[in-house]
Amino acid sequence: MSTTDRHRIGPSHTDPLEADLLGVFAVQPSPDVLERLDERIGHTLRAWAPPKPRLRLRPGRRAGVISLLAAAFLIAGANGSLKALYLLINGPFDVPWHRGVEVNLSQTVDGYTVTIDRAYADATRLALAISVVDERQRPGTTQVDAIAATVTDADGVYTSGGGAVSIPDGAFAAVNVAWKTPPVLPFPPGPRRLHVEVPFISVRDDSIPPADADEVGWNPWHRVAGPWVFDFELTVDGGTTITPNTTAVVDGIRVSVRRLIAAPGVVRVELQLDGDLPPGDWSPIGEVRHGNRVLHFVVGSLGANGTVIYQTDGGVDNASGPWTVTIDALVGDDTRLVGPWVLEFTGP
Repeated sequence: MSTTDRHRIGPSHTDPLEADLLGVFAVQPSPDVLERLDERIGHTLRAWAPPKPRLRLRPGRRAGVISLLAAAFLIAGANGSLKALYLLINGPFDVPWHRGVEVNLSQTVDGYTVTIDRAYADATRLALAISVVDERQRPGTTQVDAIAATVTDADGVYTSGGGAVSIPDGAFAAVNVAWKTPPVLPFPPGPRRLHVEVPFISVRDDSIPPADADEVGWNPWHRVAGPWVFDFELTVDGGTTITPNTTAVVDGIRVSVRRLIAAPGVVRVELQLDGDLPPGDWSPIGEVRHGNRVLHFVVGSLGANGTVIYQTDGGVDNASGPWTVTIDALVGDDTRLVGPWVLEFTGP
């Protein structure tokens, strides 16, 4: 690290990532500590290659950013705070950290502490930021996670909507993001009382796979039963629902937008695929355009009655005006059908 970079580390930083890290920990790490950990975190950043990076390093800033990430890892190990690791989760999975409200509810079972750090809900889904720490630091452990969660409210049970697990902070702690789809869509705005249970956590051991690992079904992960139980109130952010029922046809294959739910952090697009389409499951590759925003499909699932549901890597604050959904291709098990299918409509 250069002398210039050392002198620039401090609370006067204007870089958003650095400001986030300093705000999380509110400490001034020593230059010697940062220098020792630069190589470790630099390797992590070089290995991390999201499809559409949100982190842009300006010339001359790399050492400073890597040093602050190094400080974040060090302090996380020193005082049990894992919040900086959420900054390494990219794309739509960083929503509960950047848009969520602090919940900060913890429970410990058998020495494992699970914490709901933050939560966020909009018209499309609920996002939970969940951390787990093995307080006993049991020997033989190489990793932990707490991605499984069940959520209920007065309207019913939430279904799974995907998730992400961070690079763990050593063997004994990690942060996780769990997405949940509410029982009613669009999710009505306003206060909502939630009941969250983490029925188990997963722990990975350091055992070596046997030669017949596949045959015997060897798995280094095992579950530790809870449950860890949390009750809290969360205010649901707004969103706009559009039902254009717009269809585009290419080579006898019809793609229709049945419903689009636009929220500040994500856009949910529900597509219907039919026509001269071979049997099987098909995944659209495409994007959503609104105003000057271009939002790519990043998370998909199958819905009811043959619909395909995709969520984007960002959202919009105002859904009025023209929208364009472009499907560049449909990908099956061994086949790729090329479009594009272009669907245009207008929001309220």
